[in-house]
Amino acid sequence: MANFWRGSSVVEEPTGWRFDPTEVELIQFYLSKIVDREPLPARVMEEIDAHHFYENHPRNLVHGTVPLFGEYFLILGDEYFHGRIDNTKLVGEGNVGSWRTLGREEEILDENRNVIAFKIRSTFFSPRSEGTNWRMELYRLPLPNNHEDSSREEWVVARIRRAQQF
Repeated sequence: MANFWRGSSVVEEPTGWRFDPTEVELIQFYLSKIVDREPLPARVMEEIDAHHFYENHPRNLVHGTVPLFGEYFLILGDEYFHGRIDNTKLVGEGNVGSWRTLGREEEILDENRNVIAFKIRSTFFSPRSEGTNWRMELYRLPLPNNHEDSSREEWVVARIRRAQQF
């Protein structure tokens, strides 16, 4: 898989505008569309390779101060696309820190109570295993019935926030 980071795909937010989608909007208008190779309504998230994402401390991924509602990333090639949940995901081979999952995977339901996605929450820990104030939510679509659907690209959405903002 090619290593890429298309930071240029992010649009500067106009004054007075904020990106604060509901979980359903995030799934329907961004994650589903990028997986199906459809145009996104706006380029407000960075598209980033999973390898690059997990090589960086969260403060190096966000731009300046983290907005109240968090900063969003479309991640290509994340293992979570397949529903695989590692309790600990090393960052920078562990010398930068690690993301540790909190609890179980949660279902995201649409207005008709259909499962449209799943979410898992994580906390970032320092290399010395000390908890930090960085939090992440990862979203993935349900796996297709025929787990062999090779036409689907392996995208997930991540939202990174600082704990004091919860």
